[in-house]
Amino acid sequence: MTFTQLRILRAVARTGNMTRAAEELDTTQSAVSHALRALERELGVTLLVRGGAGVSLTAAGRAVCHRASLILTQLEALEQEAAAARGDDAGSLRVGVIPSANARLLPPILRAYGEAHPRVRLTVIEGSDDEVLEWLVTGAVDVATVTATEPGLSVFPLARDRLLAVLPSGHGLGAGPEVAVTDLARQPFIMSTGGCEPFIAELARQAGATLRCHYRVRDTGSILAMVAEGLGVSVMPELSLPARFPGVAVLPVVPQAVRTVLLALPADPLPVAAAFAELARSLA
Repeated sequence: MTFTQLRILRAVARTGNMTRAAEELDTTQSAVSHALRALERELGVTLLVRGGAGVSLTAAGRAVCHRASLILTQLEALEQEAAAARGDDAGSLRVGVIPSANARLLPPILRAYGEAHPRVRLTVIEGSDDEVLEWLVTGAVDVATVTATEPGLSVFPLARDRLLAVLPSGHGLGAGPEVAVTDLARQPFIMSTGGCEPFIAELARQAGATLRCHYRVRDTGSILAMVAEGLGVSVMPELSLPARFPGVAVLPVVPQAVRTVLLALPADPLPVAAAFAELARSLA
């Protein structure tokens, strides 16, 4: 068993795809497949279920991957502490981000961190709220932006993010200064599945409304393009929205809904992750 095999297992578990894992690790798909089959033979268990839609972990695979993440995290901490003792500011940092934070909140922090720690290799991995939280808990990322937390994590507020109504330009609901959720519920609705769906559903519940979800879309750009074409209306986090998007109007919703974006670390973070959190806190 090698550290390379454990890294490959962790990457495949997170991406659910051998090709994407190979690209992330700068190797070939055949090398990834060979390493995983060798690991399965050595352990005597099946770790992955391979199918047309990708790969998923078996129960044994989940247990092995969890242990592998713990081992790799400790190895990376050892390497970074040894580098610090040599006066060498080097290492790698994997940052998990939700789409809204990645669009506008994280770029200046990443730039400042890269300038302060030029020898640290940064990898940014974007996923839904649930995905990013799971990656942090399982050790697939070292620090993350999240909107919920788990026991054992260290968190602090990074930003407050309003949910806003997104309408086609010239839409009748855009005539006033704000839009009632009950009025949005009468329109074809494009639900964002990038992670804020629970917040949107709770907003509708508080308003006593039932949204008519005609479409369920994950990508922010796709949602905006569909709204601009008049296919429906949506509700999206303010931080995920570009400064301008042709054909789209953005207004506050009633009742108002605000979520808090948090920066989260494991209880025993890597030195480079702790430095990232300290910098983010100073810039937040």
